[in-house]
Amino acid sequence: MKKVILCTVITFLNSLVYSQTEQCDCAVVYDELLQKVEANYIALAQQRAAGDTVAYIARTKSFKKEAPSILPSDCTKFLQSFLNYFEDEHLFVFEQPIYSEQEITDFKTKIKDKLVSVENIQTTLDYEKNMVEKNGLDGIIGKWTDGDSEIAIIKDEGYYRAYILKSKLDSVEPGELKAQFKSSKKGFDGIYYTYGYAPKYVEGAIYKEKTLLVLTGGLYWGKIGPLSNREIAMINREDVKLPVIQKLDEDNTLFAIPSFLADYTKFIQVITDNIDLLKNTKNLIIDIRGNIGGNAIYFSFIDAYATKTLLGSQGLVLASKDTQEYFERLAKNAPEIYQPVVERIKKNRGKIIDGPKYPDRDFPPFESKIENVAVLTDNGSMSAAESFVLHSKGASTKVKTFGSPTGGVIDYTSIHMIKLDSGSRNIYFGYPTSTYHKNIPQKGLNQTGIFPDVPIRDDVKDKVGFIMRYYRQN
Repeated sequence: MKKVILCTVITFLNSLVYSQTEQCDCAVVYDELLQKVEANYIALAQQRAAGDTVAYIARTKSFKKEAPSILPSDCTKFLQSFLNYFEDEHLFVFEQPIYSEQEITDFKTKIKDKLVSVENIQTTLDYEKNMVEKNGLDGIIGKWTDGDSEIAIIKDEGYYRAYILKSKLDSVEPGELKAQFKSSKKGFDGIYYTYGYAPKYVEGAIYKEKTLLVLTGGLYWGKIGPLSNREIAMINREDVKLPVIQKLDEDNTLFAIPSFLADYTKFIQVITDNIDLLKNTKNLIIDIRGNIGGNAIYFSFIDAYATKTLLGSQGLVLASKDTQEYFERLAKNAPEIYQPVVERIKKNRGKIIDGPKYPDRDFPPFESKIENVAVLTDNGSMSAAESFVLHSKGASTKVKTFGSPTGGVIDYTSIHMIKLDSGSRNIYFGYPTSTYHKNIPQKGLNQTGIFPDVPIRDDVKDKVGFIMRYYRQN
């Protein structure tokens, strides 16, 4: 039965990916990307200052030679492969391909012509779940939700294929192909089909005990399974990115925050609806496993446990035209912080200069019974989630971190997006404009992540339960 399902789709996958009338010359896009990296990326400027660019130069030549042979549909993957040299998740490309109405119609027709029966999908899924490996990417096999649909991921000959089981969207039918992935060094990559039936290249990984699937562009899927699994029970099935707050017992409350990319208004509403529960707990357990970052919306609740002034900070910036435009935009709302950076950039093009000087931050008094704050992390806790860890510990003596080291995406921060001249492929380049502080990379965290105060072994299945026992015993 397994082969019957998958062979029906193999023959038309390539036509879905390659049928676009492309207007993208990857060699030209690569040249522009290279220029943007060298003009804007401060970590490369630091490497140059240290005389450590031999490997980089060799890589640029190798990729330049290969670029003319890259198909437009593979260009984003090719460019990302080049950027992976820097091992910085804040240096990336992503695509938002533009298709004609006819192309979209063709994609939709081909997907709907190759529907797979839910019964066959379920049969294959049951078979594979019995055969699944205990480690690695096979944790991706199973049922997931993206908030709009229930999705099954099954495996065939190195591919992971995602099919719609049921959906709240009237235009979506059970049995539609939603995505196809292959394993990669960073997790997996492949093609994702939007609900408008447009294919695009994505990368992704699974975190939080294999219950949270995160894809390029802030797409979050949550595992569906027995609610006896605490990680699964704490997933908001209506909107996977939104937090969930739950009282565990008289002393402990769990605050699961899968993403800081959540809609701000909805995020605040969850906190408002549960404010009494949050402020009246003794031990607040904040679970940010799999939270790859977003915005600093965490300042909306840090005052609930703040005990001291959060000291200001200042990093470094590489003065460039693109970075100037980024800070000019920010200066419209906070000129006292960002306009001085703009002026320094104008006078020091091509040089590394002082970045924004963020002032000390005092938190208003807040009545709460919180005595301890446990922040639970894993290697999927990145970027703004790591800033949250550092800011929480900087603002409160009540905070202790648990779990495993964070992802290490914090040394270079404050992302600026630039659209590359990539025709209908519509490729964007993102780069960090600043260092987190002035002693990067000498005292950076990208190579190690933030180590927890209390490590929890990987084989401990209930890490929240571990924290509860820790506080009972200490």
